[in-house]
Amino acid sequence: MNLSKSQFEQAYNQVILKNDFFERDSYYIQYKPRYWNTLKHICQCTLPDSARILEIGGGQIALLCQNLFNYEGTVADVNDKYKQGILDQNLSFRCCDLLHDDLEERDYYDLVVMCEVIEHMPIPPYIVLEKIKSWIKPGGLLFLTTPNLYRFRNLVRLALGLRVFDTFRIPERGSGIGHPLEYSREHLKWHLEKAGFESIHIDLRQLDHSGATLWTQLGRIMASPFLLRPLWRDKLVVFAQKPEKSMPVEGEI
Repeated sequence: MNLSKSQFEQAYNQVILKNDFFERDSYYIQYKPRYWNTLKHICQCTLPDSARILEIGGGQIALLCQNLFNYEGTVADVNDKYKQGILDQNLSFRCCDLLHDDLEERDYYDLVVMCEVIEHMPIPPYIVLEKIKSWIKPGGLLFLTTPNLYRFRNLVRLALGLRVFDTFRIPERGSGIGHPLEYSREHLKWHLEKAGFESIHIDLRQLDHSGATLWTQLGRIMASPFLLRPLWRDKLVVFAQKPEKSMPVEGEI
């Protein structure tokens, strides 16, 4: 897939800004570089022209992929509060709380996108990943981003004795929580393998250099030299593949 910055800007302004999402427009203006860099990674995928994409989360990537590449998009979110902005753009919507729910589709999607979600799951990730794998076609892909456990922000907070993660608890159905846990590259790879994925590739990346406040923005500027060390970068960027053929169950011929 080829993607120019001007194409991205046009699509972003059309389907992301002024839409009805959880965050305000100012959030999507500030974090536009993250979506641009995320799409550049997705463009590395080899997908059929009529690819079916499922995004677990807010739906911004699915909207952009439909607008830019004419892919068939579906969005699955923890509740349906912000579904109208998805439906208005002719994408399908599923209400799916990953802790409790499942989708009926099996071996259906060419690509599942899961950006900044797995760190909100207060259960072992392989349980959720096994479920997601059942929705993907044999040979299809999972694309996942999540904060890196060893990101510089966490190191500073640990050194200062500040809180790093949110309370580890099971939320009510349809509700979300913060980050009860974040993962190292090795830890997340183990969960992907446990769930049955293969061809796992995990990079340590900076998808953006923004911050939610002026102080965090200044802090990121000051910390930028430390990010030359990949281990301290913000994000894990993951590609993993569902095997072309299911592995035989022990005892089967």
